[in-house]
Amino acid sequence: MPPATALDGRAGTSADFARADHTHAARVQRTVVTTAADGTYKWTFARPIVCTKGALPPIAYMVDDTGSPVVVQVTAREFTTSADGLTDTHTSATVKAQRSRTLPATLVSLAALISFDVFGLAAAGVKVNLWAADPTQ
Repeated sequence: MPPATALDGRAGTSADFARADHTHAARVQRTVVTTAADGTYKWTFARPIVCTKGALPPIAYMVDDTGSPVVVQVTAREFTTSADGLTDTHTSATVKAQRSRTLPATLVSLAALISFDVFGLAAAGVKVNLWAADPTQ
């Protein structure tokens, strides 16, 4: 049986096999959230994610909704840079969910069609599964 994972690693004391009761730090954090009325949600990580300066922890999502299609984008990240300037410690990310909308029946010009924002509606009250991972390199 593989060792358990936890938000932070922990040394084991069992002698069954190679410290069988130790845990490995989970390298991926996950949560399920419901977006606010404007389609946003600020996710504060349970454990800060440390990256090389300028690198971003990858964030993925899956929408659990039966309505029209929804896309989610990361709109802000909060982090601090170490005193030596070599690492960034990320503490939260804000995401925005936007719902698709149908084309209006009367688009009178090609320019209006080109500038039409298909994902222009805030996706309020949408359940979103979020994952953030520690960078591997």
